[in-house]
Amino acid sequence: ECGIHTRTTSAGAPHGGSLVDLMVKDAAEAKALTAAAVKTIELNERQACDVFCLINGAFSPLSGFMDETTYDAVVKGMRLPEKQ
Repeated sequence: ECGIHTRTTSAGAPHGGSLVDLMVKDAAEAKALTAAAVKTIELNERQACDVFCLINGAFSPLSGFMDETTYDAVVKGMRLPEKQ
């Protein structure tokens, strides 16, 4: 068997070693964060999907959008830069 169709009974470890969960579960905290927002932006469907994936850990180990330095490193080397 080539390994592609290998079955497992448990999920493997998250990429990067930990699952990043950014979902605010406490209603009072979510309300306070919403009230503190100084700006709102309109997202297209793709952007909204990216935010959804960040919040729910689908892009782990990412915990936010890349800054220019990180983006340039990924474009150049296809990898996130090592933590300094």
